[in-house]
Amino acid sequence: MFDHTSMSTADAENVLTEKLVAYTKSPGHYYVVVPGQPNKYTAEITINQLNTSGETSDIATTTATSAYATGLFTISAKYLVGDAFLINAGTGQEITLTRILDGSDFETFPVDMNQGPQTFTIVPQDQLLHATVNYKFADGTEAAPSAKLSGYADLTTVSAKSPTISGYTPDQKEVAVAFAPAEKTYTVTYKANPTTTTTTESSASSSTADEATTFTPFKIYGKRALYTYKNATFKKNQRVSHYAQKAKAYAPIFEVVGTAKSTSGHLRYKIADGTYVTANADYVGALYWQGMYQKLYVTNPKGTNAYDGTSFAQATKQKHYRQGTALTVVKQTQVGQTTRYELTNGTYVTGNKQWVSPTKPRLVKQVKVKRTIRLYQDVNGSTFIKRIKPGKTLTVTGWDYSHGRNPKLSGTLRYRVAGGYITANRQFVVAN
Repeated sequence: MFDHTSMSTADAENVLTEKLVAYTKSPGHYYVVVPGQPNKYTAEITINQLNTSGETSDIATTTATSAYATGLFTISAKYLVGDAFLINAGTGQEITLTRILDGSDFETFPVDMNQGPQTFTIVPQDQLLHATVNYKFADGTEAAPSAKLSGYADLTTVSAKSPTISGYTPDQKEVAVAFAPAEKTYTVTYKANPTTTTTTESSASSSTADEATTFTPFKIYGKRALYTYKNATFKKNQRVSHYAQKAKAYAPIFEVVGTAKSTSGHLRYKIADGTYVTANADYVGALYWQGMYQKLYVTNPKGTNAYDGTSFAQATKQKHYRQGTALTVVKQTQVGQTTRYELTNGTYVTGNKQWVSPTKPRLVKQVKVKRTIRLYQDVNGSTFIKRIKPGKTLTVTGWDYSHGRNPKLSGTLRYRVAGGYITANRQFVVAN
């Protein structure tokens, strides 16, 4: 194992190339120890392979050591012929492999050394089985993105841990997922926590000391147009503020400091300014992703930063990732109200839904102009530059929305091109 956060990629590759033969432990398994670094972590790693009959054969079993919590495990690509996949037999996660060097016969993948003994199995595509775990609120709406798991016939079950969602408790903390030729689907239902901090409308206007000490605040964002109200029973003449429906990157954010119920029993969130907002999952959602994902995609128009620890500050900033970048994740960490995700290079990014998503966005690379359009200097279209005639093909470098920070206006999707912004309206442009 070797750490790739303390050296450049080129340096790490040079170390691997120089030490490869010296650290051969068994066919197809290699690891590197960085000279001068104490080996703090130890984990037993096993690599298996399924043959055409579905029988498992052992390729390598070793006790790997590393100075770092996350290291790279390296195997020979000759074991990954054709359409084979690498599966973590303990979690059911498909593993993303990276070629060490162009033309090299070796591929790597990250291993979390804190997880103890781990087994990885190479599975041909025709023997790959799938299962899905859906995470829902009691009303049937999505509580967290579904977990897509993979396995094979001899892999009886894997344990899928249910993500943590502030203010809610899942009916299953872990799901024993089985694999079969017909894909299995499981559902975990999240219910609002016991109402020790919930008040009726008659007492909702005053926070008790008990509420302040027992309720853990969390943040939500608005999914649709909504109002805040003076009291938990919503009345039109008691509206305080209106928020338009926005793209997720610019949606309004609220800090929930308590809960209450209306006189008809509807759950409300009490927010930091003392007003109330609906708790309906169609209108609001948790601000931070809670699950463990293999990939995150940068969705914010400004991109996102990676830091050398879970405390984010300018002094700890290591790298900036542009919108559309795919990030490979090795670990999820909860830091107070926030979620952080560790990447394969040892840095951390936010789990804020306004910046990243586990769902791959549609990346438009080019558009062809159907009808005359205008090029604007800014995303709001306030500074006109020129007209662009039909037939012109433009390279798209990203996307954004007009009226981003204006909570009263919804905003419209725009494409970023050389020199400014254009419409994304399909009546005017065709996306490729």
